[in-house]
Amino acid sequence: MIQRLQTIYLLAAVILVSTFYLFPSASFIIDQDMSVYHLSIKGLIPDVGSQKPLLRVIPLIFLLSTIVFISITTILLFKRRMLQIRLCIIIIGLLVGLQGLLYYYISVSAHQLGCKASYSIIFIFPIISAILSYLAIRRIAKDEALVRSSDRLR
Repeated sequence: MIQRLQTIYLLAAVILVSTFYLFPSASFIIDQDMSVYHLSIKGLIPDVGSQKPLLRVIPLIFLLSTIVFISITTILLFKRRMLQIRLCIIIIGLLVGLQGLLYYYISVSAHQLGCKASYSIIFIFPIISAILSYLAIRRIAKDEALVRSSDRLR
């Protein structure tokens, strides 16, 4: 299971998406009072002081959890290649939706605070994860073609 290249691609995609649980995706610096806000999985929270979020991101939490769950399920379904391909296509759609939702929350937060956003490097991780999922689809399809060709020879 782990020696297959598509498993490595999917595992790397899971790790990239899981970094959203640990790090903020954008920061906002307000020039008037030099306060810093971070947009993370916890919501839009100030850097110091109150941990009460100014903006809640519950759909983002739900979408991230769904992507991680489906990705791990896809890795574990290594014997059912066609189902793996379908789940990878669903993952790519969810990752595109995640990227759009992230952009929406960052633009809403910037408008609410009245400043510009400073994007973190993890903002592009859904795009990279979608590319890795596409590469996994190609490898799974190659395995399926190999299995079907060997079935014809029997």
